[in-house]
Amino acid sequence: MAIERHRDARLPRRVLLVGWDAADWQVIRPLVAQGLMPTLASLLGRGASGDLATTRPILSPILWNSIATGRLPEAHGVFGFTEPVPDGPGIRPVASTSRRCKALWNILTQSGLRSNVVGWYASHPAEPILGAMVSNQVEFRSEDERPGAPLPAGSVHPPELAADLAACRVHPVEIDAAAVLPFVPDAARDAERPGNRIGKLRHLLAQTASVHAMAVRLMQREDWDFTAVYYEGIDRFGHEFMEFHPPRMAEVGEADFDAYRHCMVGAYRFHDMLLDTLLQLAGDDTAVIVMSDHGYWNDHRRPDPRPGKSGPVEWHRPFGMIAAAGPGIRAGARLNGANIMDIAPTVLALLGLPAAADMPGRALAEGLDGVAEQPRIASWDREPGECGMHPVDARVDPEEARAALKQLVDLGYVAAPGEDDERTRRDTVDGNRLQLVQSKVHWHDHAGALEELARLEGEVRESIGVRMLRAQCLLALGRLDEAAAAVDEVAGQGGVAAEQLRAAIDMAAGRHGAAAERLRGLAASGHGAQAHAMLGQALAALGELDEAERSLRASLSDEPEDPEVLCALSVLRLRRGDAEGALESGLRAASLRMDDPRIHLAVGRAFMALGEHAEAVTALSACVAQAPGWEHAAQGLQEARRKAGG
Repeated sequence: MAIERHRDARLPRRVLLVGWDAADWQVIRPLVAQGLMPTLASLLGRGASGDLATTRPILSPILWNSIATGRLPEAHGVFGFTEPVPDGPGIRPVASTSRRCKALWNILTQSGLRSNVVGWYASHPAEPILGAMVSNQVEFRSEDERPGAPLPAGSVHPPELAADLAACRVHPVEIDAAAVLPFVPDAARDAERPGNRIGKLRHLLAQTASVHAMAVRLMQREDWDFTAVYYEGIDRFGHEFMEFHPPRMAEVGEADFDAYRHCMVGAYRFHDMLLDTLLQLAGDDTAVIVMSDHGYWNDHRRPDPRPGKSGPVEWHRPFGMIAAAGPGIRAGARLNGANIMDIAPTVLALLGLPAAADMPGRALAEGLDGVAEQPRIASWDREPGECGMHPVDARVDPEEARAALKQLVDLGYVAAPGEDDERTRRDTVDGNRLQLVQSKVHWHDHAGALEELARLEGEVRESIGVRMLRAQCLLALGRLDEAAAAVDEVAGQGGVAAEQLRAAIDMAAGRHGAAAERLRGLAASGHGAQAHAMLGQALAALGELDEAERSLRASLSDEPEDPEVLCALSVLRLRRGDAEGALESGLRAASLRMDDPRIHLAVGRAFMALGEHAEAVTALSACVAQAPGWEHAAQGLQEARRKAGG
């Protein structure tokens, strides 16, 4: 039996989903205040917005497939940038055939709705959906390709659109000086310097412009119900130019800083201009969502940019952005505690379709206006009918795969394949398994993470990082002696992370004095936010509340948007009798992350202390729903209900 679409006059006629990889409010808000991003400013003025928490590991192929499917990595099956070729030697970039469950456009195809999908991560080969799709492998990959060259086979559905869309593709040689100058004002002089980045800048502008031109062509072509456009530009600009963003980093030379200091602002302004075109094409009857999968360190938290000092993922900040406006969106709403898993349920609600019980996210109800979330079905994957997914045996052209793989190597995301094919394939499987482990740890499945760690086969199995990860899982499961033994095995090699893990084990065992002594040393040595956060909690357990609050505040001064530290501060303030301060910190934590029962418990207890019992019931109900085994939370909820008169 087909799923019925709920039809309501208050629903938008269609939905436009715009993905800006790595877009960050920390950069956007000052630009909006200065009038430099007028399109997004207009969207914010008439819509809803908020932080958007990411999930770990913070890797684009994993995150954008979680966004598109509403499912965890273990369900959608995309675990990294590459995977072994299924039916031959070597490895390849992850593909649309890597995904094991339905994405939004598959669900909509099954429901009779037309979609346009452009550039989405791991969407090659393009799927035969109802509507049109352009895969993520359409940019020019070598200087040998000239303007007008045909698109790679399989990159467009339906295939008869390929020639028309090839004409939309922008080659780096077509990016002239006028396009470069807003980013590098003295580009002519800089182009004469050895090792300059003008060529990379032109390539990034061409890639972003190509995706945009194809999206515009498809939006103009025929009517649609859903359009999803993925722009990788801000993330790739960040990897090339964020080190030159003001203020100048100590490791950056003055000449490079002067040449490229405007590039990141230029990238955001460029995307804002492109968004204006999309909004004009979408029209007033379309609900628009602009969002990112994560943020990007842009201040004192930027890692060392020198070669070999940090990897690309270390630049990723765990909070992205979301802004939405149009029919069905509540103007002026604050989207609290949103995370990337909430995007798919929200899009489905706006289109009058139910989310599924196997989607862990929620529709962002506080941002919806007159849109009722439909009762959830068990799983869209169990619903019969044509959905436009590829058969499992679909092949990817080896030459295209090699070209895409080279790009990942050039970006620094993966190592170049070695001559030993068996080892390369094994290392790729191990690497993807480690990404799955990190996902399981993020979602508190530590037993499952240990099982995956035991399946590692290569040298990485005995690496310091894996041993530390194993110890972390043992600690979370309460197996303290085993965790301590695992840390001892890497004595002298685990560095600061090992010391912090030893302190966490001491705290779990009730040895708060020993933990505090260890953490004081780390904090005094300049090891930042995490050491101060842990020290604050150890001191709180020792009853040294004044010093504990100073430590937590020191952690927040380094990273103000840490929900765990804000939650700890809420608990501490309540102990000190400051119920209003406790509520302020707890609500700020909840605005960043809604899927942590500890935060709801802290907020509920603060409301109880203030005598606001109905609000306490709401917070404690959320806590009990997320952690049904917490007896103290259930008892607190019972008391709150009694005092609220229910």
